[in-house]
Amino acid sequence: MKVFLPMIVVLFTTLFASAQTPNDLFFSEYVEGSGNNKALEIYNPTNQTIDLSVYYVLRFSNGASTFAEGGATRLSGTLEPFKTFVLVNGQTTSTPTSPACSPVLQALANQLDGVYPAPTYMNGNDAMALVKTPNGEAPNADMSNVTSVDLFGQIGLGAAIAANTGWSYVQDSTLSYNNSNDVPVTGKVVNYIVQKNATDGSSFGPFWMSWTSDHSLIRKSTVVKGVLVNPNPFNVKMEWDTVPAVLDTNGFFVYKDIWTNLGSHECVAASAGIDDNTSGSWFAVYPNPIVSDRFSLVSKLPVKEVEIYGVTGQKFFNQSYENRKNEIEVGPFKLAKGIYIVKVTSSSNVTTVKKILVN
Repeated sequence: MKVFLPMIVVLFTTLFASAQTPNDLFFSEYVEGSGNNKALEIYNPTNQTIDLSVYYVLRFSNGASTFAEGGATRLSGTLEPFKTFVLVNGQTTSTPTSPACSPVLQALANQLDGVYPAPTYMNGNDAMALVKTPNGEAPNADMSNVTSVDLFGQIGLGAAIAANTGWSYVQDSTLSYNNSNDVPVTGKVVNYIVQKNATDGSSFGPFWMSWTSDHSLIRKSTVVKGVLVNPNPFNVKMEWDTVPAVLDTNGFFVYKDIWTNLGSHECVAASAGIDDNTSGSWFAVYPNPIVSDRFSLVSKLPVKEVEIYGVTGQKFFNQSYENRKNEIEVGPFKLAKGIYIVKVTSSSNVTTVKKILVN
């Protein structure tokens, strides 16, 4: 039987179907912890500083078709090239039904979110969207004035996911876990959705197989742009990795309340879709190709920091320069033969990149 979703889902799918090059922001980390310990990290994969005031984060509560019950938050400030911006749940006091967000997590924020139902009140089965609007005007209810940027989760599932605990990476599989009496029971994952109840009707979830509940997730380093098509179904493992588990005070492995990676992101965006920047570049590298463990860098602007990335996004070198000179020697470093990206930040926080070849 065919199911026709509301017009807003069709519109959103159409918007997200537009092809884009890696020249806009995307979600790079997702923190869905205990209580209201929630956060979203956003990454700038471009070599341009981006004005965040035209961007909004939207929440589609329980995978709903609209963001009416999930909230919309306008971002503020600017985001420099290859840097991150962290939005954290802003609740600072506890109520009987809603605990405050951890002040440790809030200290990592570039912006604290608003009051409920703000987007960072997600609980593992909400679709999250990053969009932008003309001049930062509020998104229309039908989203007719938004430009899509990135999407986490699947919009339009509604009741199909509201009764369950979130999205997983195992399709149509049966898994086992223990109930409160430490007796093994079984649960199912159907169409990448983790079923709330075990096969005996008991409910002891959510459990770790549901990656988007009680988890911190990091975008794979090979991802260089946002999701542009409403996924059907949403398979978490396609673009996300769970953080390594840690032992809690009871000696059990847990995946929640882990945010040690917030504030930085490794991504191949530093080398994806960029040229040598020889035209208009304000620094030069010589020799290039490089034949030793160091090279010279001459800049029109005083240099504050030099970083070297591999084509897979791994950072191999980082050095800050207190004297802010225009001509420096970079190295020593250990780099295998191949192509790398040099990222240079000036004393005025202007950033640009250049490809280098190591022979």
